[in-house]
Amino acid sequence: MTGTGHYLAASVSPQPLVHRWYAYPHLISPLTAGFNLKHRQLAILESYLADPAFHDEAISNPSRIAGPFLDAQGVPEDKLREFQEQAVRECAPLLRFADDVEEMRALLRAEADGRPLPSLYPRLPESLRGLVELTYDDFGQASYRFFEPLLYRSEQYRRELQRISLRRAPDPAQPFIFNSPLLTDDDRVDVALPFDSPLLDELFQSRWEAVDPAALAERLGLTGSGAERFATLYSTDTPPAPVPKPESGVRMRYLGHAGILLESAQDCVLLDPILGYRDDGHQHLTLVDLPRHIDAIVLSHAHADHVSIETLLQLRHRTDVVVVPGGSAGTVLDPALEAMLRALGFQTVTALGDLQSARIGAACTVTAIPFLGEHADLAIRSKMVPLVEIGGRRFLFATDTVVLEPELHRRIPDLLEGVDAMFIGLECVGAPMSWLYGPLLAARPSRENDRRRRLAGSDATMADTLARLTGARRVYVYAMGFEPWLRHLTGSVYDADSEQVRQTGLLLEMCAGRGVPAELLHGQGERSW
Repeated sequence: MTGTGHYLAASVSPQPLVHRWYAYPHLISPLTAGFNLKHRQLAILESYLADPAFHDEAISNPSRIAGPFLDAQGVPEDKLREFQEQAVRECAPLLRFADDVEEMRALLRAEADGRPLPSLYPRLPESLRGLVELTYDDFGQASYRFFEPLLYRSEQYRRELQRISLRRAPDPAQPFIFNSPLLTDDDRVDVALPFDSPLLDELFQSRWEAVDPAALAERLGLTGSGAERFATLYSTDTPPAPVPKPESGVRMRYLGHAGILLESAQDCVLLDPILGYRDDGHQHLTLVDLPRHIDAIVLSHAHADHVSIETLLQLRHRTDVVVVPGGSAGTVLDPALEAMLRALGFQTVTALGDLQSARIGAACTVTAIPFLGEHADLAIRSKMVPLVEIGGRRFLFATDTVVLEPELHRRIPDLLEGVDAMFIGLECVGAPMSWLYGPLLAARPSRENDRRRRLAGSDATMADTLARLTGARRVYVYAMGFEPWLRHLTGSVYDADSEQVRQTGLLLEMCAGRGVPAELLHGQGERSW
């Protein structure tokens, strides 16, 4: 295919990879990438190579999709072993960083008994020198914090391991993102560019601006069969024109999971976007359905089902600002979204501390409300409940927050009263703490505490309490992973008997009893105020 007038097809799925693993936030940050590589990915790969049949049997059970099992996708064992050896070699700085942080932790446990800490700096591993501050907390326990922006300038941030892998259409059998490398090259075109490359903006802009595929392939460094396959990803079909903004009021469009698009006549704000693609067999909005210009993307917290690197990179060139929670502690448990997004090429990132606000677009304001729970009681500060005021309306995105202490919300009635709509997830069961944070912990919790300290959100009673406190005029439960096209991200498999479904029904009944409209969002939907 040559010549101009071609568009990247709406069904094409561009997957960001870090050394062939799907890129999610904990694989981007240098604070967390080595720990996940060492204690999760390579450990699972080693386990598979020791007993492939065990893993093959486990992944045949849909309910175990998010378990620590590798989906080889038909790749032979010798190729997997070769990949393992290559990963250890090419990711050596990441693995060394994880080892060195563990050495630093051991040093602090042994030596930091209340004595002054300056004498320990010369004893830190070389890779950590100049990147870390040693401290005591108010209990007298030794701790540390990293100067995160410096990490992105160090050898621990390996841009050369990053690439975009293009598929003609989404893979309905894609394995869960934490556990399996994507090694097969069938129906893939790999663009070996780091995520911050401006050339990727050209690539993603070609969904709605016509290009010459051959010329673009050359700029992207594709030659031979790679360039030929790249051309097949393009179509002469003109993308649909974006839906005009509402002339008055506010329009909400549901994108899937916790993703919401809010539009007024003046402004456009996108919250926690994770988007699917055309031709995946399901009804939902996709990238080509979004406005061509977005005033702001607002991210509530850094979990992979709320911060999709895949979606964000495709929206970078058409977004003015990304608003994120501030307050990161600079620890392995709490990497900063602001530093991460700047490293990914976003030019304007606004980090909000508790109760801080940012003016967006012509007449929109985003305020960061404190966020309790869902992080297994870990010291994680980079999270917020966004309160968005747009078109004279007020929307509270309680995402995964847990109403552990209603007094928190009673202390800010001037901010929370009179909410037009509240959005909340009822993932009230949640995975054990180690499911996400296990590779990062300095000390493994007991099995009992691991199972009790879960990554759980609110139940119906908690959500109803918050709805009452805010006077929410409408309540929406987002789909929490019901969407089959996002299962590789959420790992969720619910049925009619799931506790999450039961709690959703209870909340809808509670709201109905008070005369408050409430519904479960799923697939796609549009509402107006």
